Amino acid sequence: MDPLQIVVILAALLLVATLLGFSWQNAQGRVHRHKADSLPPDVPPELVDQSARFTLLQFSGPFCSYCDAMRGVLQRAVVAHPGVVSHREIDITDHPELTSALRVSQTPTTFIVTTTGHVVSRISGAAKPPVIESEIQNALTSRKAASDEYLI
Repeated sequence: MDPLQIVVILAALLLVATLLGFSWQNAQGRVHRHKADSLPPDVPPELVDQSARFTLLQFSGPFCSYCDAMRGVLQRAVVAHPGVVSHREIDITDHPELTSALRVSQTPTTFIVTTTGHVVSRISGAAKPPVIESEIQNALTSRKAASDEYLI
């Protein structure tokens, strides 16, 4: 094989691998907002912290390399919003039925859940702090709008 052909093939492989890497990285921390007809089932009440308006429910796995970093991001959000959010971590191996019901296909996956167990937002993969902050603000805004509907 001609050395030029080898260089071209290697360059093409490098380009494809780089594009796949960027694509995978962009998928991390992706937020999924649910429409009313596509909401996952409510979360069991024992998993929701009643002392805060929202629970950041993180699904992790025993071999998840991003879960520790995500735990830190979520715990900092709790410190930044005392009484507004709390953090609970669920091991997918301990709760396979819940993992299946909520369609958790990767770890970490984080749900923002109301005190009644209603899922407001789903974040797949490791998210950066601004993404978490934005979702907390969206949850607060949407819950305020929902409660304002009943004001007369």
